[in-house]
Amino acid sequence: MRILLHVLFLSAAWKWGDWRNWRQYYPTMLYMIVGDLMYNFLTYNYTMWKFNPTSFDKGIYSSHTLITLGIDFINFPAVVLLYLTHFPAKGLHKQILYILVWAMMNSLIELIAHFFSGISYEHGWNYGWFAVFNVIMYILLRTHYKQPLLALGLSAILIVSYCFYFKLPLNTMK
Repeated sequence: MRILLHVLFLSAAWKWGDWRNWRQYYPTMLYMIVGDLMYNFLTYNYTMWKFNPTSFDKGIYSSHTLITLGIDFINFPAVVLLYLTHFPAKGLHKQILYILVWAMMNSLIELIAHFFSGISYEHGWNYGWFAVFNVIMYILLRTHYKQPLLALGLSAILIVSYCFYFKLPLNTMK
């Protein structure tokens, strides 16, 4: 299943991404990757969600870590390229709708993964939190593209808030 997603994201990015200007999207790709790697580092012993190998991809992905690396280095760059390439330049209503469509698509993928036990939730996290997170994530991707320092500041505030709300025990990190 995950390999199919990799192929779909790469194919879509190849066909509809703005490859001529990929360098302008690259910092936001790194922002998304580093954000996810940071989540995995901070929550290594206290995960909110965990990717599980499914019967569809056990031969390739045997752990949460390998699944995460595949998503981070294959899906995320393709998502950023596609998302930012086609982001509406004008019209607040169009921009909000665009963000919501992307968040809903991402949430649907999460729902399908959850249905097939490809993702599990722990420590108070659930599908609803994922849906909210997806909206925030797509807002922050656009913000980072236009105003990186603002996005980094907002991300720091969100990470600290997240740690407090979910009572992330940082002393469990080794």
